Amino acid sequence: MPIGSISSSPDAVGVAVVNYKVPVCENHHEIMENCQKIARCIKGAKQGYPGLDLIIFPEYSTQGFHPDKWAEFTTTLDGPEVAVFKKACQEHKVYGIFSITGEEHPEGKNPFNTLIMITDEGEINYVYRKIFPWCPKEPWTAGHETGVAIGPKGLIVGGTICYDTNFPEVVRDTVMKGAELVVRIQGYMYPCKEQQRMVPQMRAWENNCFFAVANMAGKDHVYSYFGHSNIVDFDGSVLAECSTGPDEMTYATLSLTAIRDARRNWTAENHLYNLLHRGYTSEAGGHPTCCFDFFKEWVKNPKEAARKGETLTRDADAPEDASGQWIQAPPPSALAAATVHKGQSLMSTSKAAASKAQKGDLKGASAIAAHPEKANGHATANGSGLYA
Repeated sequence: MPIGSISSSPDAVGVAVVNYKVPVCENHHEIMENCQKIARCIKGAKQGYPGLDLIIFPEYSTQGFHPDKWAEFTTTLDGPEVAVFKKACQEHKVYGIFSITGEEHPEGKNPFNTLIMITDEGEINYVYRKIFPWCPKEPWTAGHETGVAIGPKGLIVGGTICYDTNFPEVVRDTVMKGAELVVRIQGYMYPCKEQQRMVPQMRAWENNCFFAVANMAGKDHVYSYFGHSNIVDFDGSVLAECSTGPDEMTYATLSLTAIRDARRNWTAENHLYNLLHRGYTSEAGGHPTCCFDFFKEWVKNPKEAARKGETLTRDADAPEDASGQWIQAPPPSALAAATVHKGQSLMSTSKAAASKAQKGDLKGASAIAAHPEKANGHATANGSGLYA
């Protein structure tokens, strides 16, 4: 791939990753102010990188993660925060990947940690919910599936979130669904820097895929984040990388022809083909069967697989000396109270707030998000179809 260009081409997808400064928000108005900052970042990126097709922001870049108020800051996919992002992507003709922490759960359970992709027409075309919340600290409800979507210029994009990518199974499943670019949005802090800089390169090489990582930088109430957002070629080499500075951005182009040619014509390094055609040099077609007992049992009898795994680790959720340090899930009554504080449900007011945000009425959107009981008469949404 060419390195150092700010352009792209019909064959090359221009991708930017942002070392976004971790937001420390104390109320809904500050969250909406932060969303406007993200929108301004999109505008500046498109001005600076005319070839930009896709811009990626880190986990926690929208609402941050407040250790005491996180349950109050949930939103929905049609909420005012997302409306700001939709408008920015449409206005500047760029795809964007954004973080929602958290996305309100339809059954009143703990929120999801969610990644969304918005097209250059301002529509959500991909939603991914974090499969492996970072235990024992994160309170999010676990997602249960990987997925992909068509990105700019036909590039097939799949998402992962932070801790997910430490599990090679997540990336492999995403790639086997067609992903050519795997995106990792993360909020990784010190002292995890060295391991997490290596992981994207290995996952890219294992899966013959592009990898793009957007990480936080700066400090919030709890952690300091090391940045180093980066873009990795499908051979595992780093195309572009930020340093540790907050709000740094870097850019690279990804060739559609190159990755598709490699997947079709590479031999020894074609890990996707060789995985399902073991030993084809000695037997035509090779062996497609799974020879890994752990995976067979995990699918057939997950509880028994978990029991056997516990013999290697432990049979409790966390050691006793760590249990008191968790960010505990609030009781259902507390989640309900937080929802009532924002109106009978965020889903019942988010369209009104989103409408104001779309029109640039930041104060109006913030007021509705914080005090939806004052939004009588506005259109409502029941959220149907969001979780299908």
